[in-house]
Amino acid sequence: MSETSEMWHHVLSAFEDWIDYEATGFGPWTGYFSIDNLRDLTDDERLAWMRSMCDEIIPGRVEKCRAASVALEDFLPYMPDPETIETVRSMIELSNVIEHAMLRQSDMIFDMMEEYSPSGLDDIVQYLSSLSEAEEDVRHHMSLYSQGFGRLKSLGLEVSDDIA
Repeated sequence: MSETSEMWHHVLSAFEDWIDYEATGFGPWTGYFSIDNLRDLTDDERLAWMRSMCDEIIPGRVEKCRAASVALEDFLPYMPDPETIETVRSMIELSNVIEHAMLRQSDMIFDMMEEYSPSGLDDIVQYLSSLSEAEEDVRHHMSLYSQGFGRLKSLGLEVSDDIA
């Protein structure tokens, strides 16, 4: 296996790990972006959800995003021409945009937790709305990776993706 193929495998593996985390590690927790679902929890459960999001879930998500970005950075020296280099750089920048959006979500949840403690559930509705909007933004930006991968292919980057 060539070094380029190994690096391509590293990129694909990082993105697969991230996608898996989104589906199994993060996705189930987004159900509580809805006030109706939060109403089904006790006060302690709501606070535990907020703490988990800030301390574990979102940091895990950010780590997966960073790992994908690092894999792209490691892949960058193997790009054959300026156009493919620019495409990979734009994908790395996209990772930075997504990471910052995720960190803003963590900040929103922290602020929501601060507001929730003295005020209660009804006073955090605006945070849930902001979280939902921020999540739509994150997902939109994540969908742009497919354009980057498509562009690499259209530029002739032929790297096998069926590595064992």
